[in-house]
Amino acid sequence: MSHSSSQPKQLPVVYEENDPYRVLKKSPRMQNSDSSEVDIIHSRTASDSSTSKLYQPVEYDDPYRKHKAFNTTRERANSYLPYSHHRRDSNQPPASSMYIEEYIPPSTSLGVGSMLQDNFTDQIRASSIVRHQDPNKLEELPKKKRRKKGTICGLGYRTAGLILLLLVIVIVIIWYFVWPRVPSLSVSSVNDNADIKVITNSTKKSISTQWNVSLSADNSANWVPTRLNSIDLAIYDAKTLVPFGSGSSGVMMLAPRKKSTISIPMTIYYATDSLNDTTFQDLYNACGVQISSNVPSENRQDVLNVTFHATFHISGIVWNPSRDINVHSLSCPTS
Repeated sequence: MSHSSSQPKQLPVVYEENDPYRVLKKSPRMQNSDSSEVDIIHSRTASDSSTSKLYQPVEYDDPYRKHKAFNTTRERANSYLPYSHHRRDSNQPPASSMYIEEYIPPSTSLGVGSMLQDNFTDQIRASSIVRHQDPNKLEELPKKKRRKKGTICGLGYRTAGLILLLLVIVIVIIWYFVWPRVPSLSVSSVNDNADIKVITNSTKKSISTQWNVSLSADNSANWVPTRLNSIDLAIYDAKTLVPFGSGSSGVMMLAPRKKSTISIPMTIYYATDSLNDTTFQDLYNACGVQISSNVPSENRQDVLNVTFHATFHISGIVWNPSRDINVHSLSCPTS
């Protein structure tokens, strides 16, 4: 008994898809002349499915087939995603790569390194830095902003200068009216208060007496009363400039804008060892005992040329101003 080798049955190969002479069955959709190429791309037939287009059949050069218009647009590769056969937009930028973390932290806790965790820690650190900063340092900036540059005691340079100028003007005006001025003096009269004493019969010659000098003080230059602590008065011989008398007044008040009379007592005294002393001779010839003569012209008494030196002690003035009064042809007062 012969056994024939069992061979599997081979299915007949169907060349429907690759048969160039197969008549293509047109669907009613394709028969419509208004159908577009987009309908063919999105068709759901077996030949247009995404799985069937993974295989690219070998194209045969069939001289009898109907030539189609050449499509310049290039379709995208087949994909399993829906609507993957749309045309690529040339103006759309390429998609950037996305990094996907392999380890996904639990939803109940923030993972280290995540964006939420980093922001939370940064906020905690920033709040702790602000909390530990010195409050005095934070207050320095507003204080500096409050300061005004170019001011004097809170006033601008122009305002401060104007106020200072007005203050100086007011002080000058007050000073003009209040500042004491030295009154001018003139000799009104000279009287003697005692008899004159002349000593000539000894080795030392001397002459002495007491005068009362009346002065006229013109205080017209002052707007306020002038207080005088004293006026020191000295008398000099105009030829030799040698002093031979002095006196001083007491405290007095001179009325403003008028003339006043001042009386100063003076002590006259001069001594010398020589009879030829010029100052002694002038005093003796003017004030000494005169020898009377029978000729009236020879009984004429000599006169004195003297200078009164007055020193003022005025309240409100540190220094002591002085004035000189020249008197010519002064007759020596004798009782």
